[in-house]
Amino acid sequence: MSKEKFILQLKWAEMITPSVRHLAFERVDGVRLDFIPGQFITIHFEAEGKPVRRSYSIATIPGASDLIEFSAGHFPGGLATELLFNLEVGQQLEATGPFGKLVLREEKPARYIFVATSTGITPFRSMMPELARRMEKEGLSVIQLLGVQKRVDLLYQDEFLKFAKQHPQYQFQAHFSRESAENLESHEHIGYVQTAFEHLNLDPTKDVVYLCGNPNMIDEAFNKLKELGFDSQNIRREKYISSN
Repeated sequence: MSKEKFILQLKWAEMITPSVRHLAFERVDGVRLDFIPGQFITIHFEAEGKPVRRSYSIATIPGASDLIEFSAGHFPGGLATELLFNLEVGQQLEATGPFGKLVLREEKPARYIFVATSTGITPFRSMMPELARRMEKEGLSVIQLLGVQKRVDLLYQDEFLKFAKQHPQYQFQAHFSRESAENLESHEHIGYVQTAFEHLNLDPTKDVVYLCGNPNMIDEAFNKLKELGFDSQNIRREKYISSN
């Protein structure tokens, strides 16, 4: 896939949580970005007189849009935050990509376990059409775990719950680290997302686990999985750096 630089123009954007903005771009040259769900792009800009690069997983759902979509979290004082949260429709960015290996491989596990925190959920959003195909053709089952602080921080929840209703082999769980335990929905849980492992009957011979998001979560989850007998081939990781 081509990694040359291209120019993106903002078509629309919206706040999808109090601290996350979803942005949708098109390439100015009109060329469709050929990406594999799970990959990311890197944006290039200048700040304080120095070149800066920041990477974002592509959130576009293939077949639903030809735009290049991603979500960005707000970090006070962050250089990318200053840029992306003030970017207006019609303004442009320079980008390269796609990059990354957090993609679905040609394999047939019995189950995928996807573990994400905050905007780490975006690559799994783009995988939904392919997951639907595999669940129908291969009998695959999928558990999607999303960890956030509070209910208001959930990204794309309605989309994942709708997908779960359409596909009985798919399950979506939300895990809250700072939410009240009162009036929880059936898919909602209290505690850090990696604490869900003990309730999933994980099997290193049948399950493949994907981890995306906060580095601390990924490191802790990886160590727990290793203790359960998983090897590196069955654990795929992509860390998000919070210094945006």
